Amino acid sequence: MQSQNIKKYTAITLLATLLAGTSCKKILDLKPHDSTFTEAYFQTGTDANTAIAGAYALLRNVLLNNYSWHVYGDLPSGEYNVNGGYDAFNAPICNGQFIGLNVGPWEWNWQNYYQLMQQINLVINKVPGIPLANFTNPDLRKQITGEAYFLRAYTYFYMSRIWGDVPLKLAPDLDVTQAVNLPRSPAATVIAQCLADCDTAENDLSFGYTDPTQAVVRANKGSVLALKAHIQAWIHDYASCEKTADTLITQGGYTLVDSAHYSQVFIGKSTEGIFEINVNYGQNEGVALTGGNNPGYAPTLAKPFVANQPNVYWPLNNPYVSQIYTDTNDIRYYKFFYQAYSNNGQTIKYANVIYADGSAQNDPRISNNLNIFRLADIILLRAEALNQLGRDPEAIVLLDTIKSRAGIAPYSGAGGTALGTEILEERLRELFFEGQSYYDLIRTGQLLNYNPNFSASQYQNGGWLWPIDPSMFKDDFTLVQTPYWRGKL
Repeated sequence: MQSQNIKKYTAITLLATLLAGTSCKKILDLKPHDSTFTEAYFQTGTDANTAIAGAYALLRNVLLNNYSWHVYGDLPSGEYNVNGGYDAFNAPICNGQFIGLNVGPWEWNWQNYYQLMQQINLVINKVPGIPLANFTNPDLRKQITGEAYFLRAYTYFYMSRIWGDVPLKLAPDLDVTQAVNLPRSPAATVIAQCLADCDTAENDLSFGYTDPTQAVVRANKGSVLALKAHIQAWIHDYASCEKTADTLITQGGYTLVDSAHYSQVFIGKSTEGIFEINVNYGQNEGVALTGGNNPGYAPTLAKPFVANQPNVYWPLNNPYVSQIYTDTNDIRYYKFFYQAYSNNGQTIKYANVIYADGSAQNDPRISNNLNIFRLADIILLRAEALNQLGRDPEAIVLLDTIKSRAGIAPYSGAGGTALGTEILEERLRELFFEGQSYYDLIRTGQLLNYNPNFSASQYQNGGWLWPIDPSMFKDDFTLVQTPYWRGKL
């Protein structure tokens, strides 16, 4: 059933290896499980912790493979002018060309997300049944269950922003003979489930961490509230978004890093980090840059940041950068970019390069955590909500907090729509190359004002969503293509 691409890029964690069975023709059951063995496995707190760690590993794999976090969240926004001579697969995506000769079908395929979902649903299904006496810390059972609900909400929200309607699978397949294919659920139903899962996770989790090594890279209540605020903004429930973001800002204990130490935000585990994907060389989690796509090149980096790499695969799109960075005093223009004014401008947020072979510098590794949510993001999201609610003076205070750190003048323009545009552009500046910009532009209806190369007809008719891989139709007759892309693949 699985395509060669899925076989190539599927991650196998310890738990998935232990529980994997024979293959079947069920799209949503990539790793079927034997129910008897599953029951035997989930017996102790160690089993539960191993299981949730496996889920985080699978999420990391999903977001890092082929740079999908940035392919979906950054490239269609207009941030980059990808060099097709070096990266023919991703160059068309900058213009909204989600299909075509060079666009890789792995970007259309969601099968590995359902391997992740199987792992998450196993945790939700089995961990609550482990006796409390089998945990060294009785609070750990509730914590792990809450983390699993967070991961399910996050994964489905992530998928829905990419494909819209997606199959909503809320229980693991414990018996291969009972596995069934599911049709795509309406996006509104998926989002409602995400919010319900967030409510459960919020009740199960607390701010802070009892184990400091888990800070930021495992979910806590702050992670849940950040996700919840983003979901509420996505569906334009700005009254709820404002309240959720305010709770996170005032109670979460996060603080902005001063601009002199911006690099720490992207190395990871800074005081403003809320949820991150661990990419730490010191913990054997660095991303090797060995050429090719998995994980391969660092697309935004070349010399002097990566030795022996003369070419920038994803150079900055100069018109876009010039449009949003209009203040020459903006510290971020110099902290985030290298030679931004050239045709080969580099984004250097994630440029903590370590060489595994030392002075030979032939084996570079990136050691930067991937930012999913951080405080500056939530501050600006609350500012957006306040503006939408007509509370402009409060919104300006938050906007100016981010501007002040960047070394630029406070906002002095009008309220209403003008302020909304300024808040959006502040998000585009602050969160450049953080997997946010495309969704911000879709949420605010402003995509064509920043990426004029994206087809207006495609955008207006729902083509900002991605198609699904036609190969998935072979064994699942319940699937239907994303409406805009029907008849086009």
